[in-house]
Amino acid sequence: MVQASDIKLFLEPLGIDKKKFVFFALNDNNSPDMAGGSHWSLLVYSKSDSCFFHVDSLSGSNHDVAWDFSSHLMSYLSKAGSINFVDKECIQQSNGYDCGVHVICNTERLAQYSQTNTELNSCNMLIKIDPTVKRKEIQHIIQNLSKKL
Repeated sequence: MVQASDIKLFLEPLGIDKKKFVFFALNDNNSPDMAGGSHWSLLVYSKSDSCFFHVDSLSGSNHDVAWDFSSHLMSYLSKAGSINFVDKECIQQSNGYDCGVHVICNTERLAQYSQTNTELNSCNMLIKIDPTVKRKEIQHIIQNLSKKL
């Protein structure tokens, strides 16, 4: 069981209560001591919306994971009032392996939106994602990094 003191110990140095938005990539691994899991999704805390937005490209597969994680954080963050949890509608992946690419694309979309908006609730997450293009972009970045190492 996660203790409130453990959450405070982890979050306080990050200054999370002073951030407008906090992005979490979530995995459905049930055993944090071992590698594993089969699906990734995005959870975003928006202070001005007073909400956790869960963005899942596989139709709510990680809902329970996101709810469990956010519910632990709510006790720490809810000093100013209640915090909502919303499964935000988004483009769905068309295969069983592009969840990570979707997390990256959804993070980019919300981060760009947050630069000119104070709330994320009205961000349209139904803008087409092309995983093939993003995958190639990521591969290019990795290749360039490996050349520098």
